[in-house]
Amino acid sequence: MPRSLLLLLPSLFLGCATSGATLTARTLDIVDEAGRPRIRIGAPLPDPKVGRRAVKAYGIQWLDEAGEEIGGYAMLSPIGVHGLCFDSRRGYEAVCVGLIKEGMPEVVLRDQSGPEPQERIALRIVDGVALLELSDEAGRPRLRFTVDREGRSAVEGAGPPASR
Repeated sequence: MPRSLLLLLPSLFLGCATSGATLTARTLDIVDEAGRPRIRIGAPLPDPKVGRRAVKAYGIQWLDEAGEEIGGYAMLSPIGVHGLCFDSRRGYEAVCVGLIKEGMPEVVLRDQSGPEPQERIALRIVDGVALLELSDEAGRPRLRFTVDREGRSAVEGAGPPASR
């Protein structure tokens, strides 16, 4: 059998097209030794098993043994977000590093001590202002450090501990 036909056969079964050294597909699953998808490259990516995405995501999804999304790198072009996130077993984005809008990078750590996941630590640049914000378990900012474009710094929320 000619080599070119051997190269074309897998693409016919996978629903892909080939052009020289290029393979074109909407989704590519990398499976583990048991045949379970563990890494998915998709355009778009499917929604997680729990919940729906607000907009289409394009990128790489990491899956656990049960097929639950546990993180990935995605581009959410309709809202201008590009991010790398690691999800908790509870299904929320626990750690994210992203570009929220052009020139507005952020690193966010979320916690679910309470009923809903909340941002607890955020490091951002917003409109040229560097910001570090620490929040309580309800997501209310309690301590904020900022440095603006001119180098002026501010600390908000520092003071004696709240009485219990």
